[in-house]
Amino acid sequence: MLLLISSMLESNSMQSKINLLSFVWQFIRRQPVSFLIIFLFSLGWTLDSLTWSYLMRIVIDTLTQYDTNRTAIWGALKWVIIAGVSLWIFVELLFRTRDYIRSKAIPKLEAEMRMAMFNHIQHHSPKYFNEHFAGSLANKISDMVTQVTSMIMTLNIFIPAIASSILVLVLFSQVNPLFALILGSWMVLHFGVCAFFTKKCVETSNIHGEARSTLAGKIVDSLTNNFAVNLFYRFGYEYERVGVNQKIEQTRNSQAMFVVFQMLLAMSVLFIIMIVSINGFLLLTWTQNKITTGEVVQVFYTTFNVVMILWISGDLLPQFFRSYGVATQALTVMNDPQDVVDVPQAAELIVRKGEIVFDRVSFKYSDAPLFENKNVVIRGGEKVGLVGYSGAGKSTFVKLILRFYPLESGRILIDDQDIAHVTLRSLHEQVALIPQDPLLFHRSLEDNIHYGNLEATKEEVIQAAQMAQCDEFIRKTPKGYESKVGERGTKLSGGERQRIAIARAILADAPILILDEATSSLDSVTERYIQDSLESLMQDRTTIVIAHRLSTLAKMDRILVFDEGAIVEEGTHTELLEKNGQYAKMWKMQVGGFLPITPN
Repeated sequence: MLLLISSMLESNSMQSKINLLSFVWQFIRRQPVSFLIIFLFSLGWTLDSLTWSYLMRIVIDTLTQYDTNRTAIWGALKWVIIAGVSLWIFVELLFRTRDYIRSKAIPKLEAEMRMAMFNHIQHHSPKYFNEHFAGSLANKISDMVTQVTSMIMTLNIFIPAIASSILVLVLFSQVNPLFALILGSWMVLHFGVCAFFTKKCVETSNIHGEARSTLAGKIVDSLTNNFAVNLFYRFGYEYERVGVNQKIEQTRNSQAMFVVFQMLLAMSVLFIIMIVSINGFLLLTWTQNKITTGEVVQVFYTTFNVVMILWISGDLLPQFFRSYGVATQALTVMNDPQDVVDVPQAAELIVRKGEIVFDRVSFKYSDAPLFENKNVVIRGGEKVGLVGYSGAGKSTFVKLILRFYPLESGRILIDDQDIAHVTLRSLHEQVALIPQDPLLFHRSLEDNIHYGNLEATKEEVIQAAQMAQCDEFIRKTPKGYESKVGERGTKLSGGERQRIAIARAILADAPILILDEATSSLDSVTERYIQDSLESLMQDRTTIVIAHRLSTLAKMDRILVFDEGAIVEEGTHTELLEKNGQYAKMWKMQVGGFLPITPN
């Protein structure tokens, strides 16, 4: 059976870059003694099942010998009784020791696997998370942990089953070779059936695992956007939408379970044939006085015990295959390449002036080019505004500075340092971004602000909150700075979330500051206060500001006008108005102070 499992693992490893067996092994080998004891002590089942049958044989044969003098039997059975009690105590000690060690080793194994997968997944770029459901990714981490544990627990039965099979064949060959031949033939057919259904079990379980992950992603997606569901009263629509994936999952699950049914049916037929054959031959040899009554009992109980072990193993084998298939599917997230990583020997970014240079940068989304050989220079300490209609490339421009996406060609320099050759950690420590739609952690208000600088004191957190005009509303919450904000900050208004994000950026105190519509969710009064704080924050910093409210860019040193990825105009607010070009046209088109999404 172990050879069967090994071949299954090897054949399936060809389909993935990381073999499931090698992935799990890297965690098991961190606790080699613990897992060796767990698997060795599981052999207590083999010792228990075979030794008791042998003791029963001695008891029966001894009873037969003393049939005419039964009062003298106790002296002859004394050592058998002592051996039986000792065996029982010994096996119990083995099992309880194994269970204790397992209670320590398995949780540690699960924790290390879970954290390894989480660490790998969280290092993906934003592009990866735009293309994958967060719920599906979390479900795959959970699947890996639970299914690997299930496989290890099943191996605690497989190993004694293999050992029992080998020993019983040796034992039966000593009693009568034909017993060994009948049982051995059944074992070969039993494992042959398992081998025959192995590939199909793995394939169907793998497909079912993917369907489960997709379904989980759809459910999480719907629940995460529950506000929109309530707003448009789309409960029935969401039920039907999730129901489509539920039907697919149900079908895949049924297909996987039907393969298991076929396997168990074939095993049942072979089991009946073997039991009838070996018991018939057993009675025949006894009537011919070729074996003793004790040997009949030994063969019967040994056969029963071994068959039960193998039957339980066979019953669990489909579950093992299912667990392996689901775990293999979960492992695919470990094979997803990280598209933005540090190069070997990456240097730390050192910002002196904060000059940003785009040197012949080309970038595209899928097959749609956005930037082609773009050259831009933003001088250190300069305040630059970016304007343009939606989709013009403004947000992409700043995301490339943060290395959220890999370039097609060219390079981006900060103070003559290629950001592709510096560590992501040092880059993000030197660049603070206030996004248009800030997403907060379901943690306290203090934790969310503190995220900008984990070494900041509480006084510094409060000072940043005051500068961002959010200290007042924070103190009005039931628990003040300890109040939880809800998942994605849903307990706060859009303006409150944005002020928390501004406070977080203020606390980061980075030499390069990027504001992507940072005040778009604020009312005019709060914005005026925030603008004062932001202007103070911008001092002596290289600042890039994206805004649709063009009046907010009036004080910028320079404004870049984007159109379909190209910079079509640049200059100060006054210079661009005097040119009477696209910027002037956008200025005149503003409605209520905002630039329309597309030109009229």
